[in-house]
Amino acid sequence: MNSLHKDTRKGLHIDRAITFISEIFHPVLSVITAAGILKALLLLLAAMHLLGENSNTYYILSFVSNAGFYFLPLLLAHSAARHCGGDPYLAVFLTASLFHPDFVNIVENGGNLTFLTLPVVMKSYSSTVIPAFLIGWGISVLERFLRKWVPDMISFFAVPLLTTLIAAPLILFVLGPVGLLAGDALSESLLFIHEKIGWPAIALLAGLGPLLIVAGFNLCFLPPALASIEAVGFEAFSRPAFLTVNVAIATASLAVSLKSKIRGTKHLALQTALVAYMGVTEPSIYGVLLPMKRPYIASMIGAAIGGIVAGSSGIRAVAYASPSIITLPIFLGSAFSYVLLSVAVTIIATFLLTWFLGFEDKDCAKPKRPV
Repeated sequence: MNSLHKDTRKGLHIDRAITFISEIFHPVLSVITAAGILKALLLLLAAMHLLGENSNTYYILSFVSNAGFYFLPLLLAHSAARHCGGDPYLAVFLTASLFHPDFVNIVENGGNLTFLTLPVVMKSYSSTVIPAFLIGWGISVLERFLRKWVPDMISFFAVPLLTTLIAAPLILFVLGPVGLLAGDALSESLLFIHEKIGWPAIALLAGLGPLLIVAGFNLCFLPPALASIEAVGFEAFSRPAFLTVNVAIATASLAVSLKSKIRGTKHLALQTALVAYMGVTEPSIYGVLLPMKRPYIASMIGAAIGGIVAGSSGIRAVAYASPSIITLPIFLGSAFSYVLLSVAVTIIATFLLTWFLGFEDKDCAKPKRPV
C-alpha cells in the first residue's frame, strides 16, 4: 500500500513538472517558432547562394532571428512568474540585469565582479532556459512572502523594492548559477546517452515520440536541446528523432486521407497532415490518428524506422526549430543527403504501414455527442 502511495505521489510530481514546463513554454512558442523558421530560411537561402552571408539583408535578418533565442530568458521569466502568481514585469526587469551591456562586456572580456566582497559568477545567460525558470519562480515566491508581511500602506513601493534588493544578489549567487549548472547537466546527459547508446537511443526516442507528444512531454526536450546548441553548436539527439516523429505523424494522416472513403475524414486528415508536415502534429494525433488507433501505431513504428536511419547516419541540428519539412535547413550543418534519406524512409515506411495495417473507417470530422 505504501509503495503504491509513493508511486502515485511520484507520478503526480512528474505530471506537475510536465504541466509546469508546458504551460511556461506555450506562451512563447510563437517566438521560438518564428525565430527558428527564419533561421532555417536564412540557412537555406545562403546554401542556395540566393542571399550572401556578408550582405546587410542577411546580417539584419540574422540578428532578428538570433534575438528570439538570445532574449528567450526574458520571455520565459515573464511566463514563469505569471504562472507562479508573481509580477511578470518584475521578473523581466531582474532577468534583464543579466543582459545589461556593462555586465555582458565584463563577462566577454573575462573580467570579475564582487558584491559585498563576494565574487560573482561571471557567465553568459543568453539563450538559457532553466535560469529563467528559477528566476521567475523564485521572484514569485519571494514576492508572495513579502506581501504577507509588508503593511498594505507601503506595499505598493516596498514590495517591489525589497524584492529587487533581495532577488538581485539571489539571482547572481544562487538562481542563475544553479540554473546554468542544471542546463549544462541536461545537455551533458543527452550527449552522454547519445555517445554511449548511439543510434538506438534516437530510434527509441523516435518510436516513443507520438506517445510523448500526447503526454505533453515533448516540450521537456526543448531546454536541453537549446542548451546543447548553445554549448557545442549542434544538437544530435532529440531534433533528429523528432524530425522522423513529425514526418511519420503527417504521413500517417496523409495515408488515412487517401484511403478513407468518408468525405469528412479525408478532408480533416489531409488538412492535419499538411499542418503536421510544417511541424504542428497535435491536430493529426488528436483529430485523426488516436481515434483510429492503428494509424497511430503505424506512425510510431514508421518514426522508429526513420530514427534508425537518422541515428546511424549521425545527422544533427545546428539551429533550433520544430523539425519539419519546412525547417529542414536547420540540419544543413550535417550530411544533408542523409537528412533527406531519413525523411524519405520515414515517409515510405509510415505510408505503407498505415495503408496495409488499415483502420476502421469512420467520420473523424463529425463532432462527438456529449455523454
